[in-house]
Amino acid sequence: MACDPDAPLHHLLDPEYWKPRLERLGAVPRHLVVTPRPDYGRPGIEVAELRLRAHDGERLQALLCRPCFGCQGDALLVEVCEAPCPEELDWGAVEEGAVEVLFRYPPGRRLEDRVLDVVRVFQAACSIEPGEGGPVSFGRRQGCGPADELVIVSRLHERGWLAGPPAGPDGEPESR
Repeated sequence: MACDPDAPLHHLLDPEYWKPRLERLGAVPRHLVVTPRPDYGRPGIEVAELRLRAHDGERLQALLCRPCFGCQGDALLVEVCEAPCPEELDWGAVEEGAVEVLFRYPPGRRLEDRVLDVVRVFQAACSIEPGEGGPVSFGRRQGCGPADELVIVSRLHERGWLAGPPAGPDGEPESR
């Protein structure tokens, strides 16, 4: 019986499986471009558009939304959505001091690629907004596809395999 290449179940949380992939990810330039989007912002909140390259050269696009007053130590929310647009942002969470990053996977991505895409966007957000000590959550908006990659990234983050702020109290991804 052939194994589904999109679901290497026995490797999903195996550090020996992810370690070389994360090392290769770190060796590939992100080519990160940050464009302020004042047209998307609100009073006291700024929004920037992030454009970067995935580990395999695919283009990734995200929105980073943060309070202008710079609350250090507040939550970092990395969320997958159907289309990163201002209407999808959690304005309430940002008003309370959270930094939110919304992005969408390129179509047809395998599970391994989706995991590395989440890591790539997370690391880009941390390079822009290096919060210290605040919780991190990896989530998805309703109807946005599978969350397996978010569980994997949460576990890798809990184990300290990813640079950035520490995992939140439960480390579990949340659905909205």
